[in-house]
Amino acid sequence: MTNCTLSSLAGAIALLSLLGGCEVIPVTANADDSRLDQLVSSMDQTLANQATVNTQLQEQRRQLELQQQYLTIMSQDMGAAFTGFVQKNCPRAEACPAPSESSDKMRVGALETIWLPDLDLALMARIDTGAKTSSIDASNINLFERDGKRWVRFEILDPIAGGLVSLERRLERTVGIGKQASKRRPVVKLSVLIGDLEQIAEFSLSSGSHKGYQALIGRSILKDVMIVDVSRNNIAPFVRSEMSSSSKEKTQ
Repeated sequence: MTNCTLSSLAGAIALLSLLGGCEVIPVTANADDSRLDQLVSSMDQTLANQATVNTQLQEQRRQLELQQQYLTIMSQDMGAAFTGFVQKNCPRAEACPAPSESSDKMRVGALETIWLPDLDLALMARIDTGAKTSSIDASNINLFERDGKRWVRFEILDPIAGGLVSLERRLERTVGIGKQASKRRPVVKLSVLIGDLEQIAEFSLSSGSHKGYQALIGRSILKDVMIVDVSRNNIAPFVRSEMSSSSKEKTQ
């Protein structure tokens, strides 16, 4: 009788030990899963931070490239000014003849620095006879209504200061992009000064489509008043005047 009781007691103790061991396993698994989740979450955050840093570095690199281009143009302007001074003050002789002009139209190069009075900014522009409408690189483009009319708010990068300049203009129209024209860009009117010639022209607002320059001057500005010399750059630096006819009111 005693032997049966001891055997039963031993069996019960063994069964309780097995049941107790089964309860420990889920606790350990849950703890491991929690640590794994924390590790994955930390890795995701690290990757997100790295992507943000990469984006900021790309924007800084783009601003540095624009500033370098403007410094190069400024250096060219100084050299051109010195050459002009020498030509102006050299004695008149056959060895120093005045250059002849075949046309009374203003000559411009493949790249020119233009002045936008409405933004109070000088921007590098590509002169493109193949483009009909001029365009300008803009960001944070937002359409809205004012007094029942469509307007557009946008920002332009100041290549020297590195900040953004905000402007609001009435929406003139939109233009399609590409063969399918599924995407459309807003078009606004802005005053532009090239050399000593100022115009009020239409500009489509593009977002980062220009490489190495911030504006594109098309045929709507060039027609009948400018001749393009694609072999040269910055031969028509803008000339600002206090008697300028441009104003913000004209383009609104």
